[in-house]
Parts: sequence; C-alpha cells; structure tokens
Amino acid sequence: MRIVANKNKNSKKKFPWRIILDNGRNIPVPSQYNFKAAFIRTHGCSLVAFYMALRFRGVKKNMQQTLQYARRKLKCGAKYPLTEIVKGINQICPGKPATYHKSLTIEQLKAKLRKGYMVLFEEGSPIHTVVLLRDNRSGKIYRFSDGRKNTVTVEEENKKRCTNEKYRGIVAVK
Repeated sequence: MRIVANKNKNSKKKFPWRIILDNGRNIPVPSQYNFKAAFIRTHGCSLVAFYMALRFRGVKKNMQQTLQYARRKLKCGAKYPLTEIVKGINQICPGKPATYHKSLTIEQLKAKLRKGYMVLFEEGSPIHTVVLLRDNRSGKIYRFSDGRKNTVTVEEENKKRCTNEKYRGIVAVK
C-alpha cells in the first residue's frame, strides 16, 4: 500500500490524498469540508467512509452518487449510522463484504487490520466516523479523516470509540 499526495489542481482540495493498494486499486481520500453539498460538509463523515469502502471493494461511485444512493436507500438520523452504511455496502458489493460489530477488543481489531480489512470506526465526543487501514509492509496503521492521514495505534483508537447506542460500532470490510 502507498499513500501519495494528489497533484491534480482541480481535485487536490476535495481529495488531498490517494491510497494505492497492492492490487492496483486507487482510493481517493475525500476532505468532506470542501464539498458544495451542505450535508456532506456538516454530517458527511459516514458518507466519506461509505465512499472509501466502495472504492476499497472496486466500486467507482463519486461522492454525489454515494449521497444520492444513501438518500434513496438508507435511513438517516443526524448522520448515517454505521448499521445503515453496512447495509449500503452489502447491497452494492457482491458477496456481502461488510460486517458490523458493536465493539471489538484490541486484539480482534488488530487481527482484522492484519488480515487486510478496511475498518470503519465510530469515535465519540464528537461522534465522527474514521477509516483505518494497515500497511502490511511497514505494519503502520493509518487513520483517514477529513482529508488527512495520521499514524495511530489500535489502543488509542479503541479509547476513542463511541458509546452512543445509535451511532456506535465498527465495520470491517473484506
């Protein structure tokens, strides 16, 4: 896996990073605050995770198409809960690649990342969805959120997990 900065002037603001997987797939990392749609800017973190999970599975939808699909097919509160995001991923992708967990232990989370899963993780205070990916070459775990990438540990992410009954959870995408 490689993470490269986007050089294209037109899309650099909306997609500052690209993840290039070992199988050749590209996953643009969206910066939700640079989109015109007000819903994406204010409550779009779960849509960004939905978009990245679809790209991880090889389904090419843009952010607007992802938002339109979610509006037609998924239920929304203040934002889309991970239970609905799983439903959307499994409706679009063949073989039902996404599984929802209310919570995972640190060891279970590490095992999912080690196996090459993309993890959509709900953080609390404020409630926010982030994407976790592990680089198998270096062993580093990257957190993608708001168009930025950070190197994190599973322990510090697990401390941030959301405990809200409606929004909590972890999604593992094969």
